[in-house]
Amino acid sequence: MDMDKTSKRQSPYLLLVVGVIAVSTAAIMIKVALSSASPIAVAFHRLFFSAIIAILILFSTKKQAKIEISKDLLGLLILSGVLLSLHFAAWIWSLDLVSVSSSVIFVTTSPLWVGLLSPLILKERVPGRFYVGVLFALAGGLLIALLGNNSDGSNTLPGLLMALFSAWMVAGYLLIGRKVAGKLSTELYVSIVYSIAAIVLGTLMLFIEKGYQSYSPRIYLIFLLLALVPQTLGHTSFNKALTHFPARTLSLALLFEPVGSSLLAILFLKELPSCVEIAGGILILIGLFIALSAKTNEV
Repeated sequence: MDMDKTSKRQSPYLLLVVGVIAVSTAAIMIKVALSSASPIAVAFHRLFFSAIIAILILFSTKKQAKIEISKDLLGLLILSGVLLSLHFAAWIWSLDLVSVSSSVIFVTTSPLWVGLLSPLILKERVPGRFYVGVLFALAGGLLIALLGNNSDGSNTLPGLLMALFSAWMVAGYLLIGRKVAGKLSTELYVSIVYSIAAIVLGTLMLFIEKGYQSYSPRIYLIFLLLALVPQTLGHTSFNKALTHFPARTLSLALLFEPVGSSLLAILFLKELPSCVEIAGGILILIGLFIALSAKTNEV
């Protein structure tokens, strides 16, 4: 009896662990896919397969009940899909320009931008300690941007700017997700948004690459794994964890993603972070921890 209670208490934490590990694999698989495909093609295939999986889950759970989608809600769903497509396109492009550790650490700053915009868009109060965390994160970002260089000696700034732009896009995506929460099921929401994002990326890919390029079965397998593991398994685990933990706890757990991605990059890509990346990354993670652990009733 006691063992059953213990396992139930531990299962939500297991969801967090599974979620963090799952999303940490994304950067490694993207790096491998980039050896054969362009950033826009990788982004499209990830969202294309994710949309198919999301639609299959939607119909299997029978949560596709008829609902009336107003023009305002439809506009938000389209904007959410566009922002998500730009997030993945920019992030994958950054991974083609800089190391896994630098790219992922910059993308992980998205909760800071959500917090900064929340008072304006969601009318949510932000505690003063949040801004202290933002300063730490900015210091770490500037350290990497000003002193960091790629292993080949090239400038990291373009890749870091793409990763930062990616963080801004996913922050907008998350803010819209909060605004439409409760108006339609998660299954229906992601099915629509993933499909819109795939259409946007597919259109861009066909325009930029002047047609569709085919790939080897190995690369298509990586595309599918990207949709299955970090997108479906990772985000599903986080969504389920939200039924047990507050959003702040989930945000703090996501701080382990850069650590997990960097460790996997060392193991599988032999990509060692530089001293500047480690120092800057630590400052950013400290800033994120301070900002996300601040309580809403603090001054």
